[in-house]
Amino acid sequence: MTTKMGRPKQSDSKQESARANLIEAAKLCFSTYGFDKISTRKIALKAGVDAAMIRYYFGSKAGLFEAIIQETLAPVIEQFQADIDPDTPPNPLLLMQTYYRMIAANPMLPKLMLHVLSQQDNPQVFTILTGVIDNLLKRSEKWIEAFKQQEQINPNLNPAWIRLSFVSLMIFPVLAPKYLQDQLGVELKEDWLLGLADHNQTLLEQGLFTSPSMPSANPTQDKPNKGKPL
Repeated sequence: MTTKMGRPKQSDSKQESARANLIEAAKLCFSTYGFDKISTRKIALKAGVDAAMIRYYFGSKAGLFEAIIQETLAPVIEQFQADIDPDTPPNPLLLMQTYYRMIAANPMLPKLMLHVLSQQDNPQVFTILTGVIDNLLKRSEKWIEAFKQQEQINPNLNPAWIRLSFVSLMIFPVLAPKYLQDQLGVELKEDWLLGLADHNQTLLEQGLFTSPSMPSANPTQDKPNKGKPL
């Protein structure tokens, strides 16, 4: 078998390890220094691999950034896709849990995304990130539409603002400035975030989405089954 020019002579496990190390190193470097202020050489040094591996695995520094965003957000995108399947009832609690677990595993991601969206230092990177976000927003629109078709949306709410309310409820705590997070007690830790998901689900059940019956006067009884369609 002929080996392609430039292909690293490494076992599959070593190649996967090198790629994963580059992803993790780039997350830290990009979120700490910004995309344009960190070189591929320094990223590779942080990852403990040769800088040529960035071009081999990702094509360029921008390709590395795109891989970070796509792969990190993949579980959320997949959950949106599952929820808009006509044979699968939308599950707001599971979606929030998936999103918050992703954030807990990648607490540097919000800072990186905010930097790219606010600074716009690099048009290519800005386009990559907004493309992924646009994809998520389109899926969220279909997700809300699935609730409408099942008549699970509270008729007292303005339909044009439902998606804004849900996205704001889920995303604001992790994208808020550090000062506000500290003042509000926000923690980018899995236990805290999953507790927030439960809290948000209760808000949705009692406000955003219709409920099959009035809530019990005793909050310890007849509590809705979280995670199932309402």
